[in-house]
Amino acid sequence: MRSIAIVSLHADPSTRVGSLQNGGVTIYVRELARAFARDGARVDVYTRRTDSLQPREETIDGYRLRRIDAGPAAEIDNDAIAEHLEAAYAHAKRLFNGESYDLISSHYWLSGWLGKRLSRDTATPHVHTLHSHGTARRIRDAVTQKRIEIERELLRTERIVTLSTEHREAFMREYSLIPPHLAVVPGGIDLSRFTPGSQSDARAHLGLDPRAQYVGYIGRLAKEKGIDELIASFALLAPLRPHARLFVVGGAKRNSRIGELRALAAHFGIADRVDFAGALPNDAIADAFRACDVIAVPSHYEAFGLVALEARACGIPVVASDVGGLRELVRPRDGGARVAPSQPMAWAQALQTALTEPERSIRRMRALESDLSSYSWQSIAQRIAAFGLGNVTAA
Repeated sequence: MRSIAIVSLHADPSTRVGSLQNGGVTIYVRELARAFARDGARVDVYTRRTDSLQPREETIDGYRLRRIDAGPAAEIDNDAIAEHLEAAYAHAKRLFNGESYDLISSHYWLSGWLGKRLSRDTATPHVHTLHSHGTARRIRDAVTQKRIEIERELLRTERIVTLSTEHREAFMREYSLIPPHLAVVPGGIDLSRFTPGSQSDARAHLGLDPRAQYVGYIGRLAKEKGIDELIASFALLAPLRPHARLFVVGGAKRNSRIGELRALAAHFGIADRVDFAGALPNDAIADAFRACDVIAVPSHYEAFGLVALEARACGIPVVASDVGGLRELVRPRDGGARVAPSQPMAWAQALQTALTEPERSIRRMRALESDLSSYSWQSIAQRIAAFGLGNVTAA
């Protein structure tokens, strides 16, 4: 039996999708931990404590969640977490004492820094998954510079997983180096949960209008995810589609942008056409996809694009930004559409087309079921473990 430590400092896999730090990385870590556990491994996930009422340890879905102290026991943004890396290391090192792991798997640059140090302390193989890169940030403040330095060092010294060919090429281009140990392993999907289903039943469960046409957005409400521009695009679409509504899933308990986005919708005169659901329970996310007529993924950058893959698996057409890993997941011939980010008029036109020709798009998307088999989490977990342990070469 393997023993695996997953380091996910900024994203607690037990939290709801759409909360402050809970987006694609959190889903990725949660499903990876579950897949490792189902494959017979003993799995510990190390994450930051964000609430004083949270248990220090708990067992979820076959893996143990171990929360470490790194700054205040509250939700804070990633830049603030960076100020507490030494404290995170001190606590994690104490927890590692007495444990023996065959592999450390870390996610996002904060955890990569921590995973590398724990790897050196314990002589444990370490594989780091890069979910995004610091050079994509427009502002080069002190934290961003620190991130870039850490990512460059990880690329030079660690076994690195990128999520798509586009993602790999971006790192090599931005950092002007070829990592000695790098593999492309995509994100995965729970194919038993994300399947086509009844739109009317999904809407009934979520309390949505059975007669409306819904453009769906599912994910964090961060500006880099393009939600602000999507609202502007929907304002252009709204006069053309009188029964269309925008359904937004996501939003933290604290420091939420929902109020700000409501004000933006009111500014564009569409406040009564936008439904903010907040952060839904994880078991309701598949219904959120099925309830929609089209899913929008307007991100400024995506290393992979898990939301697009989940929508595809549910048979829902996708309009996505023409960036990063989305170029590999969303293709016009499969019923999807890609649009340049931050172009409201082009987005409105693409959404209008998707809502006007839904049957053709849905048939194409559902025809892709066989194409999704390679994205099972069991397969992804096995590939990461084999690469991290040096049993396969870089690809």
